[in-house]
Amino acid sequence: MIADNFAHIVERIHDAAIRVGRAPHDVRVVAAAKGQGRERIQQAIQAGIRIIGHNYIQEAIEEAAPEGASRVETHMIGHLQKNKAGKAVALFDVIQTLDDSKLALILNRRAATAGRVIKVMIQVNLAREPQKSGVAEENLDELISAIRRLPALRLIGMMTMPPFFDDPDRARPFFARLRELQEKLIAEGIPAREMKELSMGMTGDFEAAVEEGATLVRIGTALFGPRA
Repeated sequence: MIADNFAHIVERIHDAAIRVGRAPHDVRVVAAAKGQGRERIQQAIQAGIRIIGHNYIQEAIEEAAPEGASRVETHMIGHLQKNKAGKAVALFDVIQTLDDSKLALILNRRAATAGRVIKVMIQVNLAREPQKSGVAEENLDELISAIRRLPALRLIGMMTMPPFFDDPDRARPFFARLRELQEKLIAEGIPAREMKELSMGMTGDFEAAVEEGATLVRIGTALFGPRA
């Protein structure tokens, strides 16, 4: 079932990209593996998934990719607490949810100690929802500047989570705004490689996100099926 679901997701991404003149291979699926367990994650990998996203440190530890899965990236897609930074550095290839300069400093120190350079993305709270993490849009430039001064962190883009809507088109303005911020930052001199990735869109709205420029879509239910 997971293999069939993934094939259908890929087809939908392809069609959405073609509609707006994008190359479908520029969009990658992050399997949002929250609560799925190691066996189902392995099925997703066998189906062709190459990025596993975890919301929690403990689940990432328990559901680590098996030996021989070196082609699989692991992404932190949930809120990261400062006291878990050391474990995050050991577990993840990319941290998508960086939203605080103090956390950036801790990650940099931990990564340097481990001899690693960690790829990071900035989570932007465009809807200003108090229950969600993310830097406010007006504080984005300051956080970018802070991250760029840290040698053990490599900035690769931004991530956002719009409010939940039954109609995916209502989420579209938030996706468009993140792309506009990307374009603005590049125009102001931030290297395109540091703004390459836009992680936005989930099961209910990923086609709209692709049409607005997403390069990473975080898919859980459409891939794994409804949660038990």
